[in-house]
Amino acid sequence: MSHRMIHPLSLIARHRAALPWDSLRTAFLALILVLGLSACGGQVTSGPTPTPPSLAVLLPAPTPLATIAPQALTPVPTNTPAPTPTPVIHIVEPGETLLGIALQYGVTLNDLQQVNGVLRPETLQIGQQLIIPVGGAGSSAETGGGAVLYPTPAPQPIVVENTARYQTPVGSVWVLGEVHNPGDAPLENVQVRVALLNDAGVEVANRLAFVALDAVPAGGRAPFGVLFEDPPANAAAFQAIVVRAEPSYSHDVRYAQLQVVDPQAQQDGAQYHVIGSITNRSGVNATAARIVVTVYDAAHHVTGYRQISIPDGQLPAGATIPFDAVVVPDPSSPTVGDDAVVAQARAGQ
Repeated sequence: MSHRMIHPLSLIARHRAALPWDSLRTAFLALILVLGLSACGGQVTSGPTPTPPSLAVLLPAPTPLATIAPQALTPVPTNTPAPTPTPVIHIVEPGETLLGIALQYGVTLNDLQQVNGVLRPETLQIGQQLIIPVGGAGSSAETGGGAVLYPTPAPQPIVVENTARYQTPVGSVWVLGEVHNPGDAPLENVQVRVALLNDAGVEVANRLAFVALDAVPAGGRAPFGVLFEDPPANAAAFQAIVVRAEPSYSHDVRYAQLQVVDPQAQQDGAQYHVIGSITNRSGVNATAARIVVTVYDAAHHVTGYRQISIPDGQLPAGATIPFDAVVVPDPSSPTVGDDAVVAQARAGQ
């Protein structure tokens, strides 16, 4: 016996005319359900609707850090400056020259001259003590003229006094003053540092200058002047200190003994005249001689000074020559209350 499978759709098509519309829709839905069950093996699994995965990033719980106990900071020890090296002293022997001595110690002739104040080799004296600037280049200081100087061997008792600040009609600033050597020995290479300060006391400019004398005698004085051609607009005050002073070795041998005789002064308007004479009381000729005249106001501030050079050959041993010096004090303080006249020279042959 054979069986023939009748497709459900053919039944629907055969009886479509006889079925009402609602019955046809019901049959069609039933057919769809039967086909779906057949495809799934006849089983329908129901369950909760799956939840889509979250996009949030979960971070691990933070691990608490251990508390760090504060530590006391130990200050860095302050560097204690090493003592200034003791200078090497050379005693000049017969036949020696400055160049030969410089070559002997491996220093330049210029440095040897600058440190000792010996400007001309012919003024070198037998028995004269010279400072040899060995090992000092690392601590040298440059002066306004480019000379190289070396550390002062030891602090010297010298101070700045009677300073004043003056402004010129073109806006420049002069700082004038003098150094006083209260010790019992003469000093050489005396250098002053002058600084301009603002209202807060902060330095805004500075200059270096040597005093007017090569050697400041014991108990003596020497003037100085520093010009600030273009001072800062906020400069309100100044400060002046000695930054260098050296013992004048063999001073009596290296310097001639000059005496100022019968100085007389007279003020003529803006000019101040000082006349007198200079006597060489040494047994040697005087070379590189100069006269320095310093004038002061009523409060004893330095208001001006003048250097006059005397040509070599005019002051041989025992000679006396006249001088006439003219000093122009600062216009802001034209009246001179006092003056000082000093003469100095090297000992020649």
